[in-house]
This record gives sequence, structure tokens and C-alpha cells, in this order.
Amino acid sequence: MLSIEKQRLTKTIRQFCARGYQLYDTGDYQGALRLFYQGWLAVPKPQTDWTEAGWVLTAIGDCYFRLGRYRQGFEALTSAHCCPDMHRAPFAYLRLGQCLCELDETTKARHALYQAYQLASLDVFQGEHEKYQQIISDLVAESPDSEPQ
Repeated sequence: MLSIEKQRLTKTIRQFCARGYQLYDTGDYQGALRLFYQGWLAVPKPQTDWTEAGWVLTAIGDCYFRLGRYRQGFEALTSAHCCPDMHRAPFAYLRLGQCLCELDETTKARHALYQAYQLASLDVFQGEHEKYQQIISDLVAESPDSEPQ
């Protein structure tokens, strides 16, 4: 794809996401979800070849988490991790771990939450319910670079 076309596409996807996050910030997660899906539809196939797809799928998974639809959140966030550069996205691991926790998939949740911690330390848990950090407290304590809690 030509650079100018890619720039236009990225701009379009960012616009959908920006409008989606405006709704998200007001608590309208369902409305935000619709805009994030419009952004998803703008990503060319195969979507997993695009970094932008990772952003959009993370936003979709985040909305599903906020709506208490953990299975759909898990699916979106798992797909996000198939996109470029998402292996370095602590928030995507955090939300994935949270969805897994709510689905009673504790072992998988611990893995995802610990990955989030390894990428962003305990900062990634700020503003989140303490139960998610508690799930990995033993792993954090054993970590050679552990922070005081």
C-alpha cells in the first residue's frame, strides 16, 4: 500500500477510535463499541497484518470488559495479541488477564497479568480493583526486580 494511502487509512481508524474514546470516557461503552467496530471494518484484510488492528481490538476488548461481557473481551484481546507489536502492550495483557480472571481461568489470568506487570511494573494496575494485582502478588514477590508493595 502506498504511504499516502496508509496514512489516510491510519487517520480514518484513529478518528473512529478518538470518537469511540469520547463516548467511552462518558461511560457509553456500547456507543464506543460501535465506533471501534467501524474502525475495525476500516482495517484491510488480513487485519492481523496491521498494527492499527491491535489498537482497535484492544479498545473493543476493553469495552466488552467494562460491559461485563468477558468472553467477548477475551476473544477480542486474544485476537489483538496476533497483531504486530502487541507483545509489548501492557494494557492489552492487563485487560486479557482481567477477562480471564472473571471467566475463572485463573492460571491463564495469572500469566497475562504477570506479563502486564513485566512490561509496565505495578503501574499498570493503578485504578484497577486490587484483586487483579493480588492474583500475581506471589509472582511479583519472587521477581528479581520486584517493587515494594
